[in-house]
Amino acid sequence: MEYVGVARRFVAVLVDGLVFLLLGLIFGLLTGGGYSTTSGGVHEIGVQAGTKATLLALLFFFAYYIFCETLFGRTLGKRVMSLRVVSENGVPIDLGAAVIRNLLRIIDGLFFYLVAAVSVWSSPKRQRLGDRAAGTYVVHDSPDAARIWHGADPPGRTPSATGGGSPFTYSEEDFKSDLARARRFADS
Repeated sequence: MEYVGVARRFVAVLVDGLVFLLLGLIFGLLTGGGYSTTSGGVHEIGVQAGTKATLLALLFFFAYYIFCETLFGRTLGKRVMSLRVVSENGVPIDLGAAVIRNLLRIIDGLFFYLVAAVSVWSSPKRQRLGDRAAGTYVVHDSPDAARIWHGADPPGRTPSATGGGSPFTYSEEDFKSDLARARRFADS
């Protein structure tokens, strides 16, 4: 597993933040927070996020992260950045782990996610506090991860193709076999 650092995770959070901004505007409008005024020839329009809209947006915020990570292993932002949340053994996380890691997002998100950044920088496995508590990692999405999630081995990477070993290893024998195949293809 290739653990992901701060930069790619931050971009994923920004993408998800844009989703929340748009939804916050929609929730504000739906709960009666839209306004329009004209004063001194200047026309203003906007959305006031009252208590109902704010609570609805917060509820959606946590539900979005929890259910996307439980069902798909990633949010829209993580998908854009080719990231995935996995458990310590590389398999999909369960609902409990998703709840724990996202409840701690409240602490990780302090000071514009500075707490999370320091936590990731100080962790050898690039984990924020929520990841450490839930036993999860954010990793680059890969064919091996896709095999776990979709239940199928990537082409040419079945256990029988690797001599009965793990489909997650690429041995020297695998390399020599692929190199010989490439040479035969080039010669034909």
